[in-house]
Amino acid sequence: MRGFFAKIIDALVPPSADVAVARTITETEFEKLFRPIVGPFPWIVSLFPYRDVRIRALIRAVKYRSEEAPLGALGRSIAEEIVETLSEKRALAGWQNVLLVPIPPSPLRMRERGYSQTERIAAHVLPHLPEMVLYAPKLLKREDRESQARLAREKRKENIAGAFFVPPAALSAAGGAFVILLDDVVESGSTLSDARRALLDAGAKDVIAIAVAR
Repeated sequence: MRGFFAKIIDALVPPSADVAVARTITETEFEKLFRPIVGPFPWIVSLFPYRDVRIRALIRAVKYRSEEAPLGALGRSIAEEIVETLSEKRALAGWQNVLLVPIPPSPLRMRERGYSQTERIAAHVLPHLPEMVLYAPKLLKREDRESQARLAREKRKENIAGAFFVPPAALSAAGGAFVILLDDVVESGSTLSDARRALLDAGAKDVIAIAVAR
């Protein structure tokens, strides 16, 4: 149930259309919409279809409106996929020392919004993950670049190339780690690919990615 003060705020400032739609998505609906898709690279799995109007509204509400109401149910869905993936990775590839790393916003985006939507999503995933998964939100940093959303698909790889890096203080944590990147939306895969490149360059043993939608 949403808090008393949140209801007062909604009465004074009605929520946007995206927020209103996002708040209607129940856990049962998440289960019906859950449709894991591999791509655009074999190490990236997206969980929900972005073409669905409810999922688009959810992403926009979380990303641009700081909405958190649907994140509990979403976090459980993401965690279920991660737990299943980890079971396979441990059995087939000996995964240990696993780090969950949300894709960070650029410094400019962080200043504009005041929060990271991927960190907020991760906060609702973590309670449902096994103890072997450690949260590492500071492992990866990102330089300011032009927004990927404003660029044509063929320009995104060039724009984001070299934008991600592991800071010196985090190099020891990255070395030998198995990393799960968490992002909200994947399209061309350029952002996740550069993030993966930075982690592998820093000594990570393997890197995969889970995206909310594609």
